[in-house]
Amino acid sequence: MPRRWGAILAPVEENAEAPSFASPADKLILVVDDDEGIRALVELIAKGEGFQIATAVDGLAAAEVMETRSPDLIVADMMMPRQGGYEFLRGLQASGNGRVPVMIITGSALNDSTIAMLRQEGNVVEFVRKPIRAASFASALHRHLGTAPKRS
Repeated sequence: MPRRWGAILAPVEENAEAPSFASPADKLILVVDDDEGIRALVELIAKGEGFQIATAVDGLAAAEVMETRSPDLIVADMMMPRQGGYEFLRGLQASGNGRVPVMIITGSALNDSTIAMLRQEGNVVEFVRKPIRAASFASALHRHLGTAPKRS
């Protein structure tokens, strides 16, 4: 069977299968943010990529949503009323949802020690600063969920 050389100079079989990706339609993203505009923007981006969406205004409302179905990924703000991001992350661990990947979105400038503390939560996979850039945000969703982007 003929071989070709990949980008890192490793032989690649000509008839090798392309990696398979999950369908975005099979993935549920839970968006947790008290800002209606941010929730709407994240929902627009994610739905445009084919994902299922659920939303909540804070950590307590998110916990209620998660009683019916565990999401495949959570996008959460850090500063919210009633139950903020820190408490929400701790609650995920306590409720058995500590393995659900979480992307943190924030408009606050987080210092290095705060970021280091949040990274100790095993499920925090990414930090996204506001304003959200649609293309890079969509790419991050696909990367963390193992899905293929929609083709235009």
